[in-house]
Parts: sequence; C-alpha cells; structure tokens
Amino acid sequence: MKKALALVLSMALAISLFAGSVGASAATVEPREYNFVFIVKSMQFSFMLSMIEGAQAAAALVPNINIKCIGPETPYSVEEQIQLVEQAITTGADAVIITPADSTGIIPAVEKCNAAGIPIATPNTKAYGGDVLCWVGVDNYQVGYQLGHALADALNGEGKVVLIEGTSGNSTSTERVDGYKDAFAEYPGIQLLDSQPADFNREKGMTVMENFLQRYPEIDGVASVNKDMTMGALEACKAAGRLEEMIHVTFDVDQDCLDAIEAGEVLITGAQEEKSQVANTIYACLLALNGFKVAPEQYIPMTLVTKDNLQLYR
Repeated sequence: MKKALALVLSMALAISLFAGSVGASAATVEPREYNFVFIVKSMQFSFMLSMIEGAQAAAALVPNINIKCIGPETPYSVEEQIQLVEQAITTGADAVIITPADSTGIIPAVEKCNAAGIPIATPNTKAYGGDVLCWVGVDNYQVGYQLGHALADALNGEGKVVLIEGTSGNSTSTERVDGYKDAFAEYPGIQLLDSQPADFNREKGMTVMENFLQRYPEIDGVASVNKDMTMGALEACKAAGRLEEMIHVTFDVDQDCLDAIEAGEVLITGAQEEKSQVANTIYACLLALNGFKVAPEQYIPMTLVTKDNLQLYR
C-alpha cells in the first residue's frame, strides 16, 4: 500500500512541479500518439528499474503516450546506449529519454538526436555536451555535502574514512563524491584514507570494501554514492568481523537499506524521488513537442532518511 501511495504521490509531484515551471498542462497538447524511448544505464540496477516503473506510470496518465523502456545488455555500457539511441532514431521515436552511463561518452548520441531533430532529455544524470532539452534530478553535490557532514559529526569530527564511488565519468557519482570530499575537508580531524569506484554495483562494492579492510587496519566511516554498494560493503564488514567498527552513510532507498538503518548498520541515506525525475522528464518532452518552453534544469527535492523517519518509506 505504501509503495502504491508513494508512486501516486511522486506522479502528482512531477505534474505539479512541471506545470508550475511552464504554466501549462498535458491537457493543452495535441491529441495524437507519441512514441517515447527511455534508455536506462542498466536493467540490473534496482534504482533504474524503479525509474522504469515511474516512466510507465507517468505515461499511463496520458493515454496517447507510448513508452519503450530499454537498457544495455552490458550494464553501464555507454557504447550500447549510443546504439540504442541510434535505433530509436531509426524507428522514428518522437523523443529520447536517457540516463547516461557516461556523461561525456554519451555526447555523440545527443548530437545524433540533435541532427535528427528529436528532443533528448536526461533524468537523474547529466550529459556534458550536445543540445539536451532538459535535465531533471536532485542536487547531488549538496546532498553529498550534507551526508559528509552527517558522517563527520557522528564521528565527533575525528576519524578515518573511505569513500566508495560510482562509475568514473558519471555526473551523478562525480557530484556526490565532490560533495562528500568538500564536507570532509572542513573537519581537520577527518582523514580520507582512500576513494575507489565500484560502478554502483553491490558485488563490486563488496570487493572494494574487502580491499579497504585488508589495506587499512582502522576505518571509522564509510561513505558510498549509492545503497547497492553500501549493501556490498556491509557484507564485507560482516564477513571480516568489523561491522561494529564503522559508520556507513549512503544514497537511495530500498527495503534492504531501510532494514540496515533500523539495525543501526547505516546511519543515514538520501532518498531521491526517481519516479518523479523521469515523470517530469516525460512531461517536459511532451510539452516541448507542442511548442512549450521548458526549464533546462529542474530540481527534485531529496529527503535524508534516518531511524527517525524511515517508516515513511516502508
């Protein structure tokens, strides 16, 4: 029931935010059929699957939108994403929506859409070039900064920490990492021992954490840029008998992460409305195709989740 309610609320948030930004509603668009293609980074990443749910729900609210949700066979393959964009162009998509696996590497795909006259938009993760209709997401830097402060404060301003990054070249990871690092730099007693990528992947997060545990006999805090890597890191800490030694902070929410917060294994996470991000993007494309101007950047609020408010996400 709560999941269904959250989905309805996220759709309502997307519609209200977008309508406010352009002064129009879906009721003003031409009543014809629209074919959109939504390309995610990975079909194996729970966050991306949640975005697909949001895309399908948003499209269902407008009867004349058909949306095809696809992703690369190799997770986070920007080369395959480019091929999927090319296919979308060839098959006559009205708009392409994509979460880039690599913010720079995706530029050729953006330029191909530009040349074909097809709007392309990027929820969650930015593209660093080409003419993008809009980006919709959270302030990743600011939330990373807040989470970094939360970890440092929980350590009373002193301790040794490690950082688990996402995918190199991905704007989401880069901005979150920068936020973490800038927060840590404000505490003379906080020492950042190491920072390594794990590609937003649970198994790789476990491997990176295992390496940290072998390399560093003392670790007080672990900051990750997503909860899948945190779950892997927790497994590594448990296997090494060192779970009690450190505090974990992370991004995103699922039931495993909420359980870890409730158990005291994770201090805090940032919950972003991924369904609203993609819903907002779909409606942006719809209105742009009908001559409306849309904001190039649209920020969705992000909530910090702790033991105090985790039941709101159950």
